[in-house]
Amino acid sequence: GKQWYQRRVRVTSLVDKTARFHPTPITVAQLTEFGKTGDISKSYEYLHKELPIRISHMVKELQMLPDALLQQHSVKQVKDMYLKTFEELSEFHPEGGSDEKTLNRFTRKLAEIKRRHQNVVETMAEGILSLKRYTGDRFDPSINYFLDRFYTSRIAIRVIMSNHLVLFGPEEQAPGHYGIIDPSLDVHDIVDDAASGARYLCTHHYGSCPDIEISTISKKGNREGVYQGDQGTAKH
Repeated sequence: GKQWYQRRVRVTSLVDKTARFHPTPITVAQLTEFGKTGDISKSYEYLHKELPIRISHMVKELQMLPDALLQQHSVKQVKDMYLKTFEELSEFHPEGGSDEKTLNRFTRKLAEIKRRHQNVVETMAEGILSLKRYTGDRFDPSINYFLDRFYTSRIAIRVIMSNHLVLFGPEEQAPGHYGIIDPSLDVHDIVDDAASGARYLCTHHYGSCPDIEISTISKKGNREGVYQGDQGTAKH
């Protein structure tokens, strides 16, 4: 009705204003240090401003998609989801960082938002596949560029939200971690596991896969590994 339309216009206008600001970069070192010494008020101070900025940029990216993709039901769902999240986060104000009830409400809201967005990747994929079935060879290749940016932004948002929820909310902090950061993480093992999964999927869907060569250079020492394929060599 009219009330819904007026609210939608107001939220969209606020998204446009908020998207003029740039996200504040945060490093693994900063997350680690905050996991050691940070408190919930400082986390609120950062997130109540940062999350709406990052989400507003995601909404703007979605609005710039080709009309054919925007008309897909699942893509509309994702866009509406981010607008709803932006509207809810915009209700929190700077002075809330000194009020215990507001801090608790904010933490509960972040947990709710994280659950709401847990299937965004699958939902977006439904829209992409539907469009591909409709357009065939006429599928716009720039959409792949959008997806790379979109999913990277989504990961960053979930990282900073999850760090708050582990430190101050219902999510459990693993032993030896600082928030969500594991200081003893072996990057090579993570990439190795991802390569194994990619090799399986590639072989399962296409019948073959290229070699994957992994080289890691770190303070712990250099390591190398190769997954054998039958279609040449892909280095990472």
